[in-house]
Amino acid sequence: MKKIAIVGSRRMTSYGGEVIEIIMKEIKDKAEVITIEVQGCNLEVIRLGAKKIFKGENFEKLNEEVARYADMLVIIEGGEKSGTILLASKFIEKGKMVYCVPGRITDENSQATNWLISQGAMLLINIKEFGESF
Repeated sequence: MKKIAIVGSRRMTSYGGEVIEIIMKEIKDKAEVITIEVQGCNLEVIRLGAKKIFKGENFEKLNEEVARYADMLVIIEGGEKSGTILLASKFIEKGKMVYCVPGRITDENSQATNWLISQGAMLLINIKEFGESF
């Protein structure tokens, strides 16, 4: 069973919540969903059935642990200086896939995901197809 880390902005938007709900419905029975315990998107992932939750105050250490444990990363939302960018870099260093949900270019919470996509992260637009890929 694949281990998929799902994270996002601490300031989750309604769009982020809607996307998390759709993704969780599609994959939570097919994969071990994990996240980091912080506000916003991550709490929604926990509420909807994450199977493993990483906790702690040292985000550098948490990012390393999550990147070591999970097979891939899905980022829902993130601002320009989002910690999701640092987590994505840990996955990339380990040769693991990073998927990002695109957002509107005018939304602050889309800056990290859209930038990561422009840098080579996989564009996640078809959740059903994504869920069928493992």
